[in-house]
Amino acid sequence: MRLKGRRALITGSSQGIGAEIAKLFAKEGAAVAINHRAGTTHSEPVLNSIRKAGGKGLVFHADVSDPQSVDGMFDRIKAELGGLDVLVNTAGYADRNLWNLGLAETSLDMWKRVFAVDAFGTFLCCQGAARLMGRGSSIVNVASTPALVGDKEGLVYASAKGAVVSMTRMLAKSLAPKIRVNCMAFGSFETTWVDWLRKDQVESYRAAIPLGRFGKPAEAASLALFLASDESSFMTGQVVVLDGGEALR
Repeated sequence: MRLKGRRALITGSSQGIGAEIAKLFAKEGAAVAINHRAGTTHSEPVLNSIRKAGGKGLVFHADVSDPQSVDGMFDRIKAELGGLDVLVNTAGYADRNLWNLGLAETSLDMWKRVFAVDAFGTFLCCQGAARLMGRGSSIVNVASTPALVGDKEGLVYASAKGAVVSMTRMLAKSLAPKIRVNCMAFGSFETTWVDWLRKDQVESYRAAIPLGRFGKPAEAASLALFLASDESSFMTGQVVVLDGGEALR
């Protein structure tokens, strides 16, 4: 029960890594607010898992790229939870058509769409959460290893995550000592992202991982729990890589 009595918001948490984080946090004693855009995905399976674990779960529909929508979500969190202790920013823009595009085919509009969610959405949620957080609270952001070491695919996604890395380090200093801010940088994980890849790409990515496999969402959730809990109380401004050694190449 490492999060007993704490109130947590996980953005983009109706499926994938976000859903695993929400379920684990509930098992560890947190009251968990699930977030996703209205009409996009369904959160009932995640809520059912939280309730089976004896936890408290709420759903807040909000588009993290829309300032008014984000403000409304945090107003509801204040009214229904009384405040916030943990924020995990897992919401991200997903479009398989963007991953394999070359420089010549990539438009400015594509940059705006991805940055609106991954970078600006992370900022808006950090801003809203900070207003509700007390001393000892934690923000956990999400980036990816291409933002740190580069890659051949995913130019726009990696660039947006690079902004998240910089944001994490800046906020860690400006919000200390009241709020800790850390970031998880993921390598190749078993999420819907794998469906974007050609068979040869899947094999190439897997072959580049020293541990010989893709990561599992539950493993990402365990790292998020560590960064959100008192076990990491002397950590802030850090980018923790979880990639099976992939970035070592």
